[in-house]
Amino acid sequence: MGSCCEVRHDDPAAVATLSLAVERELDALGAARRPVVVACIGTDRSTGDALGPLVGQRLLRLGFPADAVVGTLAEPLHALNLAERVRPVLGRRDRPLVVAVDAALGASSGIGTVTLRRGGLLPGQGVGKDLPAVGELSLTATVNVQVGALDVQVLQSTRLFLVQELAETIGVALWWAHRSLRRAGSRPLEAVAG
Repeated sequence: MGSCCEVRHDDPAAVATLSLAVERELDALGAARRPVVVACIGTDRSTGDALGPLVGQRLLRLGFPADAVVGTLAEPLHALNLAERVRPVLGRRDRPLVVAVDAALGASSGIGTVTLRRGGLLPGQGVGKDLPAVGELSLTATVNVQVGALDVQVLQSTRLFLVQELAETIGVALWWAHRSLRRAGSRPLEAVAG
């Protein structure tokens, strides 16, 4: 499962590049005919792992529908509640397209990189958790270096500034892609009605 797009958070074109890639992938997965739900995985109790909840907060502030965001600072989506919070979304009759967002650890050269991939992700894999796969599309951001046995401590000591910058990039790109897709999807209906 290769990446569809990779951007560095400090690239001036990061939001535009990521937004266009997300829009393209959402369209290919049928988002014009299905609702989109963003599963923002993580917890506010660990700086590095707060990426998901920060993205959820940003989406809500930008006007994303509350029922389309699972995981915020107020109500995090994490290892202890992941299955019970995602199951109802997957069981909905309208079959939402789930986009999973999570922090990742990796090589030092990749810190600050956001990666978009087709397919779900396995949250908690980097810190030894065995959780169910989430999403048809996934966005991960490498927040710090992977060091093995100390990964949990590394996540806890990650710089909040970097996590906030990555969350802003992902949140705005997701919002813009979703908005553009919805506008494009409504144009033919308006043309027919007019």
